[in-house]
Amino acid sequence: MRVTPLLAAVVLGLLGVPAAATADDVAAGPHGPNPYLSWLPDPSQADYAGWRKYLTEQTETRRSTVDRSAPVVHEGSGPNDTLAEAQPLPNFGTGAGAGNVARILGSLAPDAADVDVYRFDLRAGDVFAAQVTGAGRQLAIFDPAGVQMQGSAQDFSALYPASSPLPRGGNAIADHVASVGGTHYLAVSDGDGDYEVAVQAHRPPLERERVPQVVFLDFDGAQVDMGIFDVEPSPGVRTLSPFSTFLSGWGLSTADEPALVRQIVRTVRENLAEDVAAHGNNPTTRLLVLNSFDHPDLFGRENVSRVVVGGATTEAGFTTVGIAQSIDPGNFANEETALVMQDFLSQPAGPAVSLNTYLGPQSDRIAFIGRAIGNVVAHEIGHYIGSWHTDNTNTTVNLMDAGGAGIPGFFGVGPDGVGGTADDTDTDLTTDVFRPLEGFTGVEDSLNRSAFGLSGFRRGA
Repeated sequence: MRVTPLLAAVVLGLLGVPAAATADDVAAGPHGPNPYLSWLPDPSQADYAGWRKYLTEQTETRRSTVDRSAPVVHEGSGPNDTLAEAQPLPNFGTGAGAGNVARILGSLAPDAADVDVYRFDLRAGDVFAAQVTGAGRQLAIFDPAGVQMQGSAQDFSALYPASSPLPRGGNAIADHVASVGGTHYLAVSDGDGDYEVAVQAHRPPLERERVPQVVFLDFDGAQVDMGIFDVEPSPGVRTLSPFSTFLSGWGLSTADEPALVRQIVRTVRENLAEDVAAHGNNPTTRLLVLNSFDHPDLFGRENVSRVVVGGATTEAGFTTVGIAQSIDPGNFANEETALVMQDFLSQPAGPAVSLNTYLGPQSDRIAFIGRAIGNVVAHEIGHYIGSWHTDNTNTTVNLMDAGGAGIPGFFGVGPDGVGGTADDTDTDLTTDVFRPLEGFTGVEDSLNRSAFGLSGFRRGA
């Protein structure tokens, strides 16, 4: 259907359609670590265009088949150009009697401003995703208040783990973990002709399993197959040195290691369990954080993911501070790996990423270094339990911010510019806009994405 230019401008402004990549942009091939999975010393240098091209190609080889037996919940066009005029998707969702997999068949008029909008009910914690094929090329998801939670004109489903049931392939994929129950909206735009949208809604798997997600923090060094991180070219199996190797870089000794490790563990627990329980819409978390100092290595067992805290980029074969195995909305894969390497963090003072840049005679080194490293560890766990990157250049400091411009705030350095002093700040999961360079629009509620990925607490409607 057609819409007036003024209405189109309003709706497309809400959608926040990102600029398309040029032919020159996608000509470059990927190199180094995947920036969507990484906490980089300088993410502005990442080859986003090359990785966009690579991720699209990877999805083509791993495309999931849309269930053609899924019911069609809407067919044809109607006056559904605004959220207020959205067409209903009957009997779709995770509630009693509803179907959680469905298809929408629609058509966009030959008008760049044409938008179709659909409404459906989600329960808090529902993991929703949509895939568009055919003429449509842009998706946007809105919460009950009309806030855009994710706008997408790209298919990055190659970053989902293999065990995720969310749809893959197509012109665009968008996902959302509902922080509140109620009527949500899906907008389809940027096309001319017939399109099909596959929609899915799932409950977080830990709700069903009623077991904790265990995260094992390995400070002893480890052998890791770097192929799991999709680095191009793959460095293969590498051995990462233990955390203790880097203590002298901060003026610490092996005698300081137990206290520093326990500060890192406390920070991770505070970021991903205590804060979620205190401030999220989901007060029941099932997260158990163990570490190699106090516990046997449990990685390889069911529901145990890990973070290897140690190693250097020369050992890994690529340059990053942290990297996760996937981005997993809903946390469907519970045995994943992340790395937090220490060479950039322990280098001499000067670079923003070096913790030594913020240390002075008055610093409580254990408190500051443990908190800063714990924040990076929590960031990488945040990826493989469901969150994307948020903007690191605005005034909102979020644990899911990428590295780069916001590094001092991310580490918790206070106004005095010195870490480990009384004015240090606490960096938490919060609501922030997606990182513009990564191609999504809208806002991410990182706190509640993590909360439901870790617990699946039943809230009802």
